[in-house]
Amino acid sequence: MKKIRIVMGVILLALVGCTPLEKKMSDEDRILLPSIPKKAYDVSISTMSEGEFIPQTDIIHTGQNVALADSGITEITLNGIDQVNIANKQVRNKLAYNGNSTVPFTGTFAAVVGVHKHYTEEYKDGKLNGYKVWYSEAGRVGMKEPYTNGLKNGVQETYYRNTGNIRSRVTYSDGKISGPTIWYDNKGKILHQEDFKGGNGEWIAYWDNEKIREKGRLVGGLQNGEWRSYTSKGELEKITNYRNGSPLSQEWLK
Repeated sequence: MKKIRIVMGVILLALVGCTPLEKKMSDEDRILLPSIPKKAYDVSISTMSEGEFIPQTDIIHTGQNVALADSGITEITLNGIDQVNIANKQVRNKLAYNGNSTVPFTGTFAAVVGVHKHYTEEYKDGKLNGYKVWYSEAGRVGMKEPYTNGLKNGVQETYYRNTGNIRSRVTYSDGKISGPTIWYDNKGKILHQEDFKGGNGEWIAYWDNEKIREKGRLVGGLQNGEWRSYTSKGELEKITNYRNGSPLSQEWLK
């Protein structure tokens, strides 16, 4: 049994990535799922550097990245909407710009591989206003989440990759989980429901096969106490202990 102890770690919800707490991820682990950041209110607009993988819910990462979005294309039209290649996005003073433009960006940045749109994010006056949306290679929405002035506001939704049926609804207010959170099976039956009033309650996330992926408690919107993570086969993979959103220790069992 391998033990890893970490004093501090940065857990920030971003487009991709392993945190200092994560061991090398398997392909299965790379499926994007809603997760709790170190601080539920710690949301920022960040750039996507060349070489970063585009997270998706419908397929596992294939190694395709933004650099493969047909070099030379800076603006594209999809479904009749003008969208700018996300590789052109620059962030200065927490505002997003289209390349070297001096005017904060209003519109949609899109990540495209070949002719397939994989990811979009909507801006107004340089801040996230609208939706971030992840797509499968077939064009099906895997996850969408609403933003107001750079913070999550509204209901984040994820969908089953094989049917497109609703998988989860997580309610956010000013960047914090606040309100009803519901997970469904592939036929629409509720697997788990919790109302995070004040950011307090039991958090449970599920794999596509309806087995528990992660379980723990939120206090004031932050992870506290023991959190358990499981493989898609239902095996306990790791145990992490938190205090006010900060990891104190972690034990890998797999």
